[in-house]
Amino acid sequence: MIQEPAPKFIQVVKNLRVCGHCHEFTKVIAKIEQCDIVVRDANRIHHFYPNGQCSCQDHF
Repeated sequence: MIQEPAPKFIQVVKNLRVCGHCHEFTKVIAKIEQCDIVVRDANRIHHFYPNGQCSCQDHF
């Protein structure tokens, strides 16, 4: 996140589920950095939007 300018898209792949704390943290980072973050975990794909919302609507 040190890059200038900030990236517009970040992709993360996990082999475990996203925990509640990581989910909330990623929402905050997406909002602060104003970028899309896509996280694929063991169960689903989470798309965190620059407005701080997640495509799973917080059902993880």
